[in-house]
Amino acid sequence: MRSKRLLFGALLLPVFYLLDQYIHTQYIFGPLRLQQISQRAIEIHGNDTLPLLQQITADLKAEYGAAITEWSKDDWFFNNAGGAMGSMVILHASISEYLIFFGTALQTEGHSGVHLADDYFTILVGEQHVAAPGDLIPTIYRPGDQNHMHRGVSTQYAMPGACFALELAQGWIPAMLPFGFADTFSSTLDFANLWKTIRLTAVHMGYQALRGKF
Repeated sequence: MRSKRLLFGALLLPVFYLLDQYIHTQYIFGPLRLQQISQRAIEIHGNDTLPLLQQITADLKAEYGAAITEWSKDDWFFNNAGGAMGSMVILHASISEYLIFFGTALQTEGHSGVHLADDYFTILVGEQHVAAPGDLIPTIYRPGDQNHMHRGVSTQYAMPGACFALELAQGWIPAMLPFGFADTFSSTLDFANLWKTIRLTAVHMGYQALRGKF
């Protein structure tokens, strides 16, 4: 049985490699363009968070059409991952990309996780502090700045006060989900929030799949 599993794994590796070379062709969003849209909205609204998020959503909708889903307050949910806690709302989710607003009205700190995706974190309000092992001072990202965490890299991060960001992940999104779910079973036991997370993620991914976007 063990040898069969090893053989199956060995056969999957080249398949994954080939798919991995192809996945970038499915990307819709450009990180630089998202940063430009965010910076323009920040110039208009400053740190007035709700109008700022609404402006960015409208601008994204104008640029990307049906790839962006509009939201209301009821669409937000908690995210506990790597010891950090915040809330998020999904603008887009597919197999290869997600685009969300993520942040906290309070403060938070934790581990970024290690992912099979590049993550682009554009600060809208507040600050994000980031440190890698051996860093003696943090790198600080402020409104309009974009933190690119490369695939396979992990960091410690903190939002020392109220902070919201536009977050784009590009890569193997399903592989990121266990990191986002694990704290439910190890600490929060907030299964209602877990169900909301799974349901909304599935709805968004299913909608984009029907559009032929993976």
